Amino acid sequence: MVRATIHYVTNPPGPGEPMLTYVTEDEARSTMCVEPGVDVEISDVRGANPTLRREGFQLVDHTSAVPDLEALEGDADLDRVYGREMRSLLRDVTGAEAVYLLGGPKRRYGESATAKLEHLSNAKPARYVHGDVTETSALRQATGLASMVPRLHLREYDRWVLYNMWRPITPPPHDHPLAVCDARTIAPRHRVPVLAITEIRGFGHFEFETNGHVADPHHRWCWFRDMTPDEVLVFTTFDSDPTRPHQVAHTAFTDPGCPPGTPTRASVELRALALWT
Repeated sequence: MVRATIHYVTNPPGPGEPMLTYVTEDEARSTMCVEPGVDVEISDVRGANPTLRREGFQLVDHTSAVPDLEALEGDADLDRVYGREMRSLLRDVTGAEAVYLLGGPKRRYGESATAKLEHLSNAKPARYVHGDVTETSALRQATGLASMVPRLHLREYDRWVLYNMWRPITPPPHDHPLAVCDARTIAPRHRVPVLAITEIRGFGHFEFETNGHVADPHHRWCWFRDMTPDEVLVFTTFDSDPTRPHQVAHTAFTDPGCPPGTPTRASVELRALALWT
Protein backbone atom coordinates (compact mmCIF):
# COMPACT_ATOMS: atom_id res chain seq x y z
CA MET A 1 0.00 0.00 0.00
CA VAL A 2 1.13 3.55 -0.71
CA ARG A 3 -0.24 6.88 0.44
CA ALA A 4 -0.32 9.39 -2.39
CA THR A 5 -2.09 12.51 -3.63
CA ILE A 6 -4.77 12.32 -6.29
CA HIS A 7 -6.88 15.11 -7.76
CA TYR A 8 -10.67 15.26 -7.80
CA VAL A 9 -12.96 17.91 -9.30
CA THR A 10 -13.43 20.63 -6.67
CA ASN A 11 -15.88 22.94 -8.49
CA PRO A 12 -18.80 20.83 -9.76
CA PRO A 13 -21.29 23.14 -11.50
CA GLY A 14 -24.67 23.86 -10.02
CA PRO A 15 -28.01 23.36 -11.78
CA GLY A 16 -28.15 25.28 -15.05
CA GLU A 17 -24.44 26.10 -15.06
CA PRO A 18 -22.29 25.19 -18.07
CA MET A 19 -20.33 21.95 -18.26
CA LEU A 20 -16.75 22.14 -17.02
CA THR A 21 -13.94 21.97 -19.58
CA TYR A 22 -10.51 20.34 -19.60
CA VAL A 23 -8.07 21.55 -22.27
CA THR A 24 -5.41 18.88 -22.65
CA GLU A 25 -2.84 21.02 -24.48
CA ASP A 26 -3.31 24.15 -22.35
CA GLU A 27 -4.64 23.24 -18.92
CA ALA A 28 -4.60 26.88 -17.80
CA ARG A 29 -7.62 27.42 -20.05
CA SER A 30 -9.63 24.69 -18.32
CA THR A 31 -12.63 25.67 -16.21
CA MET A 32 -12.36 22.43 -14.22
CA CYS A 33 -10.51 22.86 -10.92
CA VAL A 34 -8.78 19.92 -9.22
CA GLU A 35 -6.75 21.60 -6.48
CA PRO A 36 -5.96 20.94 -3.72
CA GLY A 37 -5.27 17.24 -4.05
CA VAL A 38 -6.50 14.58 -1.64
CA ASP A 39 -4.23 12.11 0.13
CA VAL A 40 -5.56 8.58 -0.22
CA GLU A 41 -4.39 5.04 0.41
CA ILE A 42 -3.78 3.09 -2.80
CA SER A 43 -3.68 -0.67 -2.27
CA ASP A 44 -1.34 -2.90 -4.25
CA VAL A 45 -3.80 -5.56 -5.46
CA ARG A 46 -1.25 -7.74 -7.20
CA GLY A 47 -2.11 -11.26 -6.06
CA ALA A 48 -5.67 -10.32 -5.05
CA ASN A 49 -6.89 -11.13 -8.60
CA PRO A 50 -9.43 -8.36 -9.24
CA THR A 51 -11.81 -9.15 -12.11
CA LEU A 52 -13.74 -7.27 -14.75
CA ARG A 53 -16.94 -8.81 -13.39
CA ARG A 54 -16.33 -7.68 -9.81
CA GLU A 55 -14.13 -4.57 -9.56
CA GLY A 56 -14.28 -3.65 -13.24
CA PHE A 57 -10.57 -4.20 -13.99
CA GLN A 58 -8.22 -7.13 -14.49
CA LEU A 59 -4.48 -7.64 -14.99
CA VAL A 60 -3.54 -9.88 -17.91
CA ASP A 61 -0.16 -11.37 -18.82
CA HIS A 62 0.69 -10.66 -22.46
CA THR A 63 3.95 -10.47 -24.37
CA SER A 64 3.55 -8.48 -27.57
CA ALA A 65 5.09 -9.48 -30.87
CA VAL A 66 5.84 -5.80 -31.50
CA PRO A 67 9.63 -5.54 -31.07
CA ASP A 68 9.62 -1.89 -29.99
CA LEU A 69 6.45 -0.71 -28.27
CA GLU A 70 7.64 2.89 -28.46
CA ALA A 71 7.32 2.63 -32.24
CA LEU A 72 3.53 2.37 -31.92
CA GLU A 73 1.44 5.35 -33.03
CA GLY A 74 4.13 6.01 -35.61
CA ASP A 75 4.32 2.81 -37.64
CA ALA A 76 1.07 1.73 -39.29
CA ASP A 77 2.21 -1.87 -39.77
CA LEU A 78 3.12 -2.28 -36.10
CA ASP A 79 -0.12 -0.58 -35.09
CA ARG A 80 -2.04 -3.24 -37.03
CA VAL A 81 -0.05 -6.06 -35.39
CA TYR A 82 -0.71 -4.62 -31.96
CA GLY A 83 -4.38 -4.06 -32.74
CA ARG A 84 -4.84 -7.71 -33.75
CA GLU A 85 -3.12 -8.81 -30.54
CA MET A 86 -5.32 -6.65 -28.35
CA ARG A 87 -8.53 -7.72 -30.10
CA SER A 88 -7.59 -11.35 -29.46
CA LEU A 89 -6.65 -10.62 -25.84
CA LEU A 90 -9.97 -8.88 -25.17
CA ARG A 91 -12.00 -11.69 -26.73
CA ASP A 92 -10.13 -14.24 -24.60
CA VAL A 93 -10.51 -12.27 -21.37
CA THR A 94 -14.16 -11.25 -21.78
CA GLY A 95 -15.65 -13.98 -23.95
CA ALA A 96 -17.11 -11.29 -26.22
CA GLU A 97 -18.63 -12.44 -29.50
CA ALA A 98 -17.23 -9.46 -31.38
CA VAL A 99 -14.50 -6.88 -30.68
CA TYR A 100 -13.85 -3.70 -32.66
CA LEU A 101 -11.02 -1.25 -32.05
CA LEU A 102 -11.76 2.41 -31.38
CA GLY A 103 -8.82 3.93 -33.21
CA GLY A 104 -5.18 2.94 -32.87
CA PRO A 105 -2.73 2.67 -29.98
CA LYS A 106 -1.98 5.85 -28.03
CA ARG A 107 1.38 6.49 -26.34
CA ARG A 108 1.70 8.63 -23.22
CA TYR A 109 4.74 10.00 -21.38
CA GLY A 110 5.36 11.72 -18.07
CA GLU A 111 5.70 15.50 -18.24
CA SER A 112 9.50 15.41 -18.08
CA ALA A 113 9.78 13.58 -21.44
CA THR A 114 9.65 16.89 -23.31
CA ALA A 115 11.48 15.68 -26.43
CA LYS A 116 9.02 12.84 -26.99
CA LEU A 117 5.95 14.87 -26.08
CA GLU A 118 6.95 17.54 -28.61
CA HIS A 119 5.89 15.30 -31.51
CA LEU A 120 2.66 14.00 -29.94
CA SER A 121 -0.68 15.53 -28.95
CA ASN A 122 -2.75 14.70 -25.88
CA ALA A 123 0.07 12.45 -24.69
CA LYS A 124 0.59 13.42 -21.06
CA PRO A 125 -0.97 11.23 -18.34
CA ALA A 126 -4.24 12.61 -17.00
CA ARG A 127 -3.63 13.76 -13.43
CA TYR A 128 -7.26 13.98 -12.33
CA VAL A 129 -9.77 11.26 -11.44
CA HIS A 130 -11.78 10.57 -14.56
CA GLY A 131 -13.75 8.13 -16.67
CA ASP A 132 -13.04 8.13 -20.39
CA VAL A 133 -16.66 8.72 -21.47
CA THR A 134 -20.08 9.74 -20.18
CA GLU A 135 -23.22 7.76 -20.95
CA THR A 136 -23.92 10.21 -23.79
CA SER A 137 -20.46 10.05 -25.37
CA ALA A 138 -20.23 6.27 -24.87
CA LEU A 139 -23.38 5.75 -26.93
CA ARG A 140 -22.17 8.26 -29.52
CA GLN A 141 -18.84 6.43 -29.75
CA ALA A 142 -20.45 3.01 -30.13
CA THR A 143 -23.06 4.11 -32.66
CA GLY A 144 -20.45 6.09 -34.60
CA LEU A 145 -18.28 3.01 -34.93
CA ALA A 146 -21.28 0.85 -35.86
CA SER A 147 -22.17 3.27 -38.67
CA MET A 148 -18.75 2.64 -40.24
CA VAL A 149 -18.72 -1.17 -39.94
CA PRO A 150 -20.85 -3.15 -42.42
CA ARG A 151 -23.49 -5.33 -40.77
CA LEU A 152 -22.73 -4.04 -37.27
CA HIS A 153 -26.00 -3.02 -35.60
CA LEU A 154 -26.00 -2.32 -31.86
CA ARG A 155 -29.69 -3.17 -31.58
CA GLU A 156 -28.88 -6.78 -32.47
CA TYR A 157 -26.75 -7.16 -29.32
CA ASP A 158 -27.98 -7.53 -25.75
CA ARG A 159 -24.88 -5.97 -24.22
CA TRP A 160 -21.96 -3.83 -25.34
CA VAL A 161 -18.97 -2.56 -23.37
CA LEU A 162 -16.18 -0.07 -23.97
CA TYR A 163 -12.79 -1.13 -22.61
CA ASN A 164 -9.37 0.45 -22.19
CA MET A 165 -6.30 -1.79 -22.48
CA TRP A 166 -3.36 -0.04 -20.78
CA ARG A 167 0.26 -1.20 -20.75
CA PRO A 168 3.48 0.38 -19.46
CA ILE A 169 6.19 0.31 -22.12
CA THR A 170 9.03 1.18 -19.76
CA PRO A 171 10.27 -1.17 -17.05
CA PRO A 172 9.55 -0.58 -13.36
CA PRO A 173 9.80 1.29 -11.12
CA HIS A 174 7.39 3.94 -12.43
CA ASP A 175 7.26 7.53 -11.25
CA HIS A 176 3.64 8.00 -12.35
CA PRO A 177 1.76 4.67 -12.12
CA LEU A 178 -1.91 4.26 -12.97
CA ALA A 179 -4.41 3.96 -10.13
CA VAL A 180 -7.89 2.49 -10.70
CA CYS A 181 -10.92 2.77 -8.45
CA ASP A 182 -13.01 -0.28 -7.55
CA ALA A 183 -16.18 0.38 -9.57
CA ARG A 184 -18.34 -0.90 -6.71
CA THR A 185 -17.31 2.12 -4.61
CA ILE A 186 -18.31 4.78 -7.17
CA ALA A 187 -21.85 6.18 -7.10
CA PRO A 188 -23.53 8.16 -9.90
CA ARG A 189 -23.55 11.28 -7.68
CA HIS A 190 -19.73 11.23 -7.66
CA ARG A 191 -19.50 11.76 -11.44
CA VAL A 192 -19.15 15.23 -12.95
CA PRO A 193 -19.42 15.59 -16.75
CA VAL A 194 -16.38 17.38 -18.17
CA LEU A 195 -15.89 18.41 -21.80
CA ALA A 196 -12.38 17.42 -22.88
CA ILE A 197 -10.93 19.67 -25.57
CA THR A 198 -7.91 18.24 -27.33
CA GLU A 199 -5.98 17.78 -30.56
CA ILE A 200 -5.82 14.40 -32.30
CA ARG A 201 -3.09 13.74 -34.80
CA GLY A 202 -4.60 13.38 -38.24
CA PHE A 203 -7.96 14.80 -37.13
CA GLY A 204 -7.20 18.16 -35.51
CA HIS A 205 -9.46 19.80 -32.91
CA PHE A 206 -11.70 17.35 -31.06
CA GLU A 207 -14.16 17.65 -28.17
CA PHE A 208 -15.77 14.82 -26.22
CA GLU A 209 -17.56 14.32 -22.92
CA THR A 210 -15.75 12.57 -20.07
CA ASN A 211 -16.55 12.08 -16.39
CA GLY A 212 -14.61 13.85 -13.67
CA HIS A 213 -15.33 12.85 -10.08
CA VAL A 214 -15.76 14.48 -6.69
CA ALA A 215 -14.02 13.01 -3.67
CA ASP A 216 -15.64 10.43 -1.44
CA PRO A 217 -13.99 8.56 1.45
CA HIS A 218 -15.54 5.27 0.35
CA HIS A 219 -13.59 5.14 -2.90
CA ARG A 220 -11.24 2.16 -2.91
CA TRP A 221 -8.09 2.97 -4.87
CA CYS A 222 -5.90 0.21 -6.29
CA TRP A 223 -2.76 -0.28 -8.33
CA PHE A 224 -0.50 -3.05 -9.53
CA ARG A 225 2.99 -2.27 -8.29
CA ASP A 226 5.82 -2.63 -10.77
CA MET A 227 3.81 -3.51 -13.86
CA THR A 228 6.00 -4.66 -16.74
CA PRO A 229 5.64 -4.27 -20.52
CA ASP A 230 4.46 -7.91 -20.51
CA GLU A 231 1.30 -7.02 -18.57
CA VAL A 232 -1.91 -5.30 -19.68
CA LEU A 233 -4.45 -3.69 -17.38
CA VAL A 234 -7.92 -4.09 -18.90
CA PHE A 235 -10.65 -1.91 -17.39
CA THR A 236 -14.24 -0.98 -18.16
CA THR A 237 -14.95 2.51 -19.41
CA PHE A 238 -18.69 1.93 -20.03
CA ASP A 239 -20.99 -1.08 -19.70
CA SER A 240 -24.52 -1.05 -21.10
CA ASP A 241 -25.59 -3.66 -18.52
CA PRO A 242 -26.53 -1.76 -15.33
CA THR A 243 -25.95 -4.88 -13.18
CA ARG A 244 -22.23 -4.90 -13.99
CA PRO A 245 -19.41 -2.47 -13.14
CA HIS A 246 -20.43 0.68 -14.99
CA GLN A 247 -17.13 2.56 -15.25
CA VAL A 248 -13.69 2.45 -13.66
CA ALA A 249 -12.43 5.86 -12.59
CA HIS A 250 -8.66 6.15 -12.93
CA THR A 251 -5.79 8.59 -12.66
CA ALA A 252 -2.03 8.81 -12.83
CA PHE A 253 -0.39 9.56 -9.49
CA THR A 254 3.11 10.30 -8.26
CA ASP A 255 4.57 7.34 -6.39
CA PRO A 256 6.43 8.83 -3.41
CA GLY A 257 8.53 5.65 -3.17
CA CYS A 258 9.92 5.85 -6.69
CA PRO A 259 13.70 6.49 -6.53
CA PRO A 260 14.79 9.99 -7.62
CA GLY A 261 16.16 10.11 -11.14
CA THR A 262 14.07 7.20 -12.42
CA PRO A 263 13.24 7.75 -16.11
CA THR A 264 9.64 8.81 -16.47
CA ARG A 265 6.96 6.24 -17.19
CA ALA A 266 5.79 5.65 -20.75
CA SER A 267 2.64 3.73 -21.60
CA VAL A 268 0.42 2.73 -24.50
CA GLU A 269 -3.33 2.31 -24.42
CA LEU A 270 -5.89 1.03 -26.88
CA ARG A 271 -9.66 1.24 -26.58
CA ALA A 272 -12.21 -1.16 -27.97
CA LEU A 273 -15.91 -2.03 -28.21
CA ALA A 274 -16.96 -5.56 -27.21
CA LEU A 275 -20.43 -7.03 -27.88
CA TRP A 276 -22.58 -9.96 -26.77
CA THR A 277 -25.97 -11.31 -27.87
